[in-house]
Amino acid sequence: MLGQLVKSLAGLSVQNANTVNTIRNLPSRSLHCGISRLTALSETGSISTLINGSFLFPVSSSSVSKRSYFRAMDEHGRGETAADGYGVTLYSPKNGERTSLKAVELRFKRLDWGMWIRTRGGRDKKAWKKNIHRLRVKEKHVFCVPYHNRRFDRAVASRIKEIRHIPDDPYKVYNDMSWQNYHSLKKKNCELIKRYGSNVYRFPYYRAHFKKQPIFTEMDTSSWYEPPGYHKDLADGDGVYSPDTSKAQNEPAPNYILEERGVSRKHQYAERRYFKEIRRGEPYYGKISPIHHLRLPVCETKLG
Repeated sequence: MLGQLVKSLAGLSVQNANTVNTIRNLPSRSLHCGISRLTALSETGSISTLINGSFLFPVSSSSVSKRSYFRAMDEHGRGETAADGYGVTLYSPKNGERTSLKAVELRFKRLDWGMWIRTRGGRDKKAWKKNIHRLRVKEKHVFCVPYHNRRFDRAVASRIKEIRHIPDDPYKVYNDMSWQNYHSLKKKNCELIKRYGSNVYRFPYYRAHFKKQPIFTEMDTSSWYEPPGYHKDLADGDGVYSPDTSKAQNEPAPNYILEERGVSRKHQYAERRYFKEIRRGEPYYGKISPIHHLRLPVCETKLG
């Protein structure tokens, strides 16, 4: 009987805070007597009189304020809370459609060819202490990384991805710039570039010392070489690289064409010991520059 009474009182609340404090300050003996009194009332059928009185009433008409930390998102995209869960709503309770993430719509811009751009972080913070150069740099937009591009495409609806034709659109220049188009044309004209393109800036690739994890500046990028006037010749040829062969092509300066070879672990240890011996003698004959002939490998030697 007492369990049924507790379940029936679970949907009820106290009318004001003063009554709550009064109940909390009661001793345990008084609370026990009160529970025994409620049990007796339930047995005699007088519990309905107590509910209909002024002491307790249903939650639907309660004056207790609701939790205020479940605020809706404001017009600036801030204030997202756990009211309905984070992220995208797959099925809206209003019309059953998928909704977009408002924070992505307000903070990022999607170009027509699929790339997302954003402003630099903290561009409006402490502007009073930044010089003109830093303020101009902060005004620029940058591309988002591919990982974020994939997540943003999933976070917005299809209407955000549609191509819009706006008069005097400041983003028109960037919407017409397609990396996919540039990359496909470059792959199609690779053989024509090798055959007819000028080799003035095609410098030989050589890595003097072996590294387990080479840095970007030491990677071979000759496969994406662009001769002088490549974009103009590509536009004149309607997507086909066709330079004017009647003009004299500048020949590159004579240089040593070095070959890239695999380096064994034994060679690495020998080279490490050799440089260690050079460092030991630097206190006596001074520091040796990186371009000194002692640091460069010599052909037909142990390190060559």
